[in-house]
Amino acid sequence: MTADASADMGADIVVTGSRISRPTLDSPIPVTTVTATDLTRSGQVAVGDVLNDLPSLRSTYSQANSTQYIGTSGLNLLDLRGLGTTRTLVLVNGRRHITSSPGDFLVDTNTIPTDLIERVDVVTGGSSAVYGSDAMAGVVNFVLKRDFDGFTANAQAGITSHGDRPTYRLSTTWGKNFADGRGNVAVSLEYNQSDLLTYADRPGLTGAYAGRRQFQLVDSPKNDNTIPDRTFLTGVHSFGYDNGGNFIAYNGSSVLKCGAGGIAAACRDNGAPRVFGFHPDGTLYEYNYGTDFRPAGSGNNQGGDGATLNDTGTLYPRLKRYVANVLGHFDVSDAFKPFIEAKFVRVESFNQGAPTFGQGGPQGSGADPDTYLGSGTPIFFDNAFLNPAAAATIQSLLPAGSTFFRVNRNNVDFGTRDEFDQRDTFRIVGGVEGNFNDDWKYDVSVNYGRFWSRSNFYNNRYESRFLNAVDAVRNADGQIVCRINQTSVTDPSCVPLNIFGNGAPSQAALNYINTTSHGRGRASELDVVANLVGDSSQLFELPGGPVRFAIGGEYRRETASYVYDDSVKGGDTFFNAIPDFRPPSFAVKEAYGELELPILRDLPFAQELTLNGAGRVADYKGSTGTVFAWNAGGIYSPIRDVKFRVNYSRSVRAPTLTDLYNSPSQNFDLLDDPCDVNFIDKGKSTRAANCAAAGVPAGFVNDVARASSTEFLSGGNPNLTAEKSRSWTYGVIVQPSFIPGLAITADYYDIRINNVINAVDAQTILDACYDAPTLDNQFCKLINPRQANGYFARPALLQSTVNFSALQAKGIDLDIAYNHSFDADNKLALRFVGNWVRNRTDYPYLDAPTQPERVKGELGDPVYQFNLSADYTHKNLTVGYQLRYIGKQSITDWEAQHDTNGVPALNPYYADRVYYPAVVYHNIRASLDVDKRFTFYGGVDNLTNKQPPLGLLGNGDDAIYDNVGRFMYVGATVKF
Repeated sequence: MTADASADMGADIVVTGSRISRPTLDSPIPVTTVTATDLTRSGQVAVGDVLNDLPSLRSTYSQANSTQYIGTSGLNLLDLRGLGTTRTLVLVNGRRHITSSPGDFLVDTNTIPTDLIERVDVVTGGSSAVYGSDAMAGVVNFVLKRDFDGFTANAQAGITSHGDRPTYRLSTTWGKNFADGRGNVAVSLEYNQSDLLTYADRPGLTGAYAGRRQFQLVDSPKNDNTIPDRTFLTGVHSFGYDNGGNFIAYNGSSVLKCGAGGIAAACRDNGAPRVFGFHPDGTLYEYNYGTDFRPAGSGNNQGGDGATLNDTGTLYPRLKRYVANVLGHFDVSDAFKPFIEAKFVRVESFNQGAPTFGQGGPQGSGADPDTYLGSGTPIFFDNAFLNPAAAATIQSLLPAGSTFFRVNRNNVDFGTRDEFDQRDTFRIVGGVEGNFNDDWKYDVSVNYGRFWSRSNFYNNRYESRFLNAVDAVRNADGQIVCRINQTSVTDPSCVPLNIFGNGAPSQAALNYINTTSHGRGRASELDVVANLVGDSSQLFELPGGPVRFAIGGEYRRETASYVYDDSVKGGDTFFNAIPDFRPPSFAVKEAYGELELPILRDLPFAQELTLNGAGRVADYKGSTGTVFAWNAGGIYSPIRDVKFRVNYSRSVRAPTLTDLYNSPSQNFDLLDDPCDVNFIDKGKSTRAANCAAAGVPAGFVNDVARASSTEFLSGGNPNLTAEKSRSWTYGVIVQPSFIPGLAITADYYDIRINNVINAVDAQTILDACYDAPTLDNQFCKLINPRQANGYFARPALLQSTVNFSALQAKGIDLDIAYNHSFDADNKLALRFVGNWVRNRTDYPYLDAPTQPERVKGELGDPVYQFNLSADYTHKNLTVGYQLRYIGKQSITDWEAQHDTNGVPALNPYYADRVYYPAVVYHNIRASLDVDKRFTFYGGVDNLTNKQPPLGLLGNGDDAIYDNVGRFMYVGATVKF
């Protein structure tokens, strides 16, 4: 709950979480309000990053960690309580917004116009009854300004204390009231830019070139002693990768084990294989092994040779935003007020990725030299680029008769696999609203949005071309050519590739093996909504006042598609093969009703007693069918200074188009057939009967599955049903009359989501199908009918998601605000927003659905978080301070080092540390109003230049930490 509400002079605010207008501090559900001033009091140009600093939101998709997955660079998505971005409903003016991720209903906050934001309401608890599907953890509603009159321009620039990652912001907003104030039109334009920040820009943080900073395995867990298995070290390198390529003298599948065949010279005294690197001229040298951790089971060393793997990568992507908005309305009469909202937003993001790589795989003789994605590159000893002395050394360390070896390489000199994403969003809302019957209100709106994305993936390697180019030999004329062109020219464009030494590949060869791949996405949303809000004042009243109500209906249709170019779809690049995603449309028809019953008011020990409830029925196209959501709650105020509130919600989340129809891609794995004679007695008592019912003969031997990998598909599941949740919130609101300006809210939340859509591996699907009471279960529906002889079909099954797991979150939100005016020239504003997590637990185990997996206290989910701000205004000068506290967090899974739920710690000696320490960030800011038109401001974020602790980089689950460092900015605002 916002502190500012207490100073709002009694003005009613439409509170998110209800269609019935209420003053903010009278809301029956917990609401944290962030004002436009709060959002712009730091140097951030991404509103989502500011919101992610709220204790109630998890930094699941901030700018810093948006580069974790293909096609997500630059997205800012919100995740309330850490229950998932898909379970946080994001609205604009109480209405849905077009997605920025085709197939999922996820709103990128970069598409919201910063200058037009009046406030942001963050609502805890299920709100599906009021707003529909997805509001399981809660709602984040962006409320935009209306009736903007005048002209405002803002310019801001900032830079880090390292002299990098400059940011810029330019914006203008013009608005005009006309027709005696009955009409208004406003236009807002905005441009933001923040530059790329790479691993190489922060070598002290990332260990680029010098070696990683990490918890390093130093003692084998097999030793089962009291020595910590891991120690925090710096200067860590990897044996298994080298920027110039290396040879490891192993014979088998593990690069950690010495080669077989009795070749003693292949092994070090510690039992690990010797390692040889290639100089840029192709000559061979034996590694400096530093402190060799391979006997402990790690492929790393400290202070030796090998790749750092952190020379390239992104800490913060480059982001550009182009935002244009038009708002308008004209009040023809009180009963007929047409309005329009229109926007176009272009967001561009670029990030530097890791290069292609390869490690391991069989080598020597009698083994298949073909490569697989991620394996070391096979090199035959007649390779034309291979130094003869190097070849002789390598052959001497492999069994006699060996014909090839593997080069393990981190291909930095091939070029980094960078990504550029351009996302265009168009949205228009047109409608009519009005008042009638004295105090009844209605609104009807048509909300239409379109989204287009274009992604370029640079230096994506053609696998077939790479294998052809690296297999270089001499032809009859002594020229170095690709082997496929040795006797006759099969591919005249093939250019031989030299991989022996960093920088050895020619540009011509790189042009041959690399390509720029492309992806294209589209989405659309049509949302038609009608609402009617009124009360019973003209008919009857309860002792507390008239009964208030809201009813309405909604129709929503969503479409999506995403396609890659033919090279990716065909599976001939370093990407996995990714087929087209062209699902059918998503559609739902809904109706809702909401009721508020003011039972008592202005009585002794009953200043207010109000009950409320809401219900919604939704009919979804497809397997979800018809679902219901409802909530009930109330407010009780024994005295004017104190209010108690409670709310109970039943909410739903319909599966998204991605959940249902994600394109099936080819996959392989070694699977045990539960109906095979070797395994039919290894499951539950129903397994044999189910196998017989499936047509598998008694004594069946699946020799095909035993001997080789089984083909299956990985994709969506069209049989999914809706997730369901229940949530309780209990709270107290204190506004002591003897301390004017003080408002305290404390709210307890308890959210549990069941029937959660979660991924299941292929083996689990097989076992769960045949171990169920009958074959009529959701797992058997994922298995294709067997062949007549009992063998698996090709593909055997769809590895997908099913409804089986659960999520739980409990905790307390505390919001304390104090506003005080000493006199006309001196004002003080204080605010504390904090969160204590009592419980954050997942239940992800199919075979043990009641077994909890603790999330509370793990990385990204601290037990304690709070923000503190203080602003002092003297005449036209305001000085502000912000403190952000993040509590300690476990360095690994909580269960590893802690006794949990009566189970002793699974690995109490996991490391020499248990927690990442608590971190405190400090921001300062000052603004000067020169006059009514001109304001100058500036500030410093992360004043003490705090870095992520203990080797963290702040671009994954650890994005809760700042990885930019001290950031300084200045700006100016002009108003006319």
